[in-house]
Amino acid sequence: MPVISFKVDPASAQRIRDKARAAKSSVSAYLRKAALGETERQATKIVRRKHPVSGLPHNAAGTGRVVTEEEIRAALADFP
Repeated sequence: MPVISFKVDPASAQRIRDKARAAKSSVSAYLRKAALGETERQATKIVRRKHPVSGLPHNAAGTGRVVTEEEIRAALADFP
């Protein structure tokens, strides 16, 4: 990932750190949001469960969509 650096006086550096801390954010995330208007991305939690039809492990934290037995059979139809 590219790194961008810039120079500020010590008082400005402290103000930036204080504002980032008040926003409960890292300095990098705080400055990205200030410069680009981006919201902080949160890590996606993985919830492992066994699929009710196939028995295979899958991430149940996703959309909540469950693959149907017909979809599994169609996917495996051409499998050697």
